Amino acid sequence: MGNRMKEGEDYEDAFAPVPHATSARVIILITAAEDLELHSCYLAQAFIQADKLDEGMNGCIFISPPKGWEEDEGVVYEVLCPLYGIPSSARSLHLTLTKWFKSQ
Repeated sequence: MGNRMKEGEDYEDAFAPVPHATSARVIILITAAEDLELHSCYLAQAFIQADKLDEGMNGCIFISPPKGWEEDEGVVYEVLCPLYGIPSSARSLHLTLTKWFKSQ
């Protein structure tokens, strides 16, 4: 679990709560039974709306420029916001959404 991760030991393991398929079905069932509206979103796009990556748990993340990008050799860029595909991005999105829901 993410709350037991040790810095430098298990970076490859990512923790982000994911609803079970049964939970999603129950939400859809309740929505239909109560004649409510259900909205969805494209989560790959939602990642860039999350707060800055959790540096305390995973440290800074750096990437090399893409091939064909004219830049001095040895230049790297720091990733400042969560991007789909980075292991810690799902956790950052979860923390951002949790903070937002608690504030409502």
